[in-house]
Order: sequence, then structure tokens, then C-alpha cells
Amino acid sequence: MREDQLREEICEIGRRMYQRQFCAANEGNISVRLDRERVLCTPTLHCKGFLKPDDLCLVDLDGNQLAGQNQRTSEILLHLQIYKNREDVDSVVHCHPPHATAFAITGEPIPSGLLPEPEIFLGEVPTAPYVLPGTLAFAESIMPFVLRTNVIVLANHGVVSYGMGLERSYWLTEILDAYCRVLINTRALAPPRYFSGEQMRELVDLRQRWGFRDPRVEFGCANDDLANHPVFRSTWAETGIAPRAFRNDAR
Repeated sequence: MREDQLREEICEIGRRMYQRQFCAANEGNISVRLDRERVLCTPTLHCKGFLKPDDLCLVDLDGNQLAGQNQRTSEILLHLQIYKNREDVDSVVHCHPPHATAFAITGEPIPSGLLPEPEIFLGEVPTAPYVLPGTLAFAESIMPFVLRTNVIVLANHGVVSYGMGLERSYWLTEILDAYCRVLINTRALAPPRYFSGEQMRELVDLRQRWGFRDPRVEFGCANDDLANHPVFRSTWAETGIAPRAFRNDAR
């Protein structure tokens, strides 16, 4: 896409985020990589539901603003950390979808093994530890996970999703929040029923056939470990992340 088209697309995704109540007031930020040295991003203190193409900012990979009448988002370092480590990524979406953010606040990890669509499109979803937003340490908090997934829950904060194509990057957050909404409704009815190991293997195999990499395969997880495995659990002890509402005691 040309830069003018990308500016329009950022504004459109901002409208969708706002309409879905993924960001209130001035929350959230969006960016697109223009080339190896420049990134187009949303400005700080602007509602994502009412952005105009001229509102956007241009920055380099160190976060220095190159152009734009408004100040760039204060959380651009998070986006740049992803771009610097993932050459296959050209877009990043960060917002606070309410159902997924409820998991982020409670320290409840996103469970696996309950619905086909999240298993195929999201895979395992990690939770990064809480760090003050806007800081370099905040950007670096995703480093244990950034190479192995395209969507990360940020503890006590929200969600960041990224990939090739801005709409697809946004879809990851939309899929995750829809899944979390179903999970919350499920808890009001009865304990969830998990897939068997064989059913999980079928979904992971389908995920691979559709071109999605999965660290559970790289780690050689057995069937019974696919919905309850240690791939993204390295930070759980230090951050208090633990399954309480969705403990899979069968495995």
C-alpha cells in the first residue's frame, strides 16, 4: 500500500477499536512499518475513533519523531521492540479489550484446549509481566515471547497483537477478546470441558497446515501436554500468573 492508503487504514482500524470498546477516550495505539527505517503511528492524546490521516506521526526505529503535527504515542517503544525483533511483522495494535484485560488484571492465563478457532488462529497466548507503560523496560517485557507468538496479554494492562497486514493484526485481538468473553460466560454456567490430547493434536496439525508456526510443535509437546504445557510459563512464578478459574486438572 501507498502511505496515504496506510494512513486511511490506521484510521479505520482505530474506528473499529473504539466501536468495539477496545479503547476508551485516548487509549490504545496503532503502527505500521513503512520501510526498514520508518514507522507510521498514532499520536498521543487522540481518540482512536476519530483519527484523521493527517493526525498520524512518523518515527524512526529509535522512536525519534520525523514528521507529524502531533506528538507520537508514548508507547511507541513497545511497537519498535517488535519491529526490531520480527522482520516478518509490518503492523502492531495495542489496546485494552475488556474481556481479555479482565484476564490480564486477575493474573488468569488464557487457557488452551476449549475452542477450535483460538487454537488455530492464536495458539498459546502468553502473559507478559507488568511494567510501567511507555518505558523501555515495558517494551522489553515482551522479549521472552515476541518470537514465538503474534498476540501477548500484558499483565494489568491490555493486549498487543502484531503480524503482516494491519487488519490481520487487529483480528488477533478481536479473536482473543471474543474468546475471553465466551470463557467468562462459561464460568457462569458450569466447569468447562477440555479437548482430549488427540483432539488438540488435530487442531495443532491444522494450525500448521494453514501456515501458522507453533512453539508447542518446536518443543515436541506430547498430545496430553498441548493444552497444559510450559512453553510460555517462564514468567509465571515471578508475576503471580496462575490458573484459578480455568485449571485443567485432568492433565
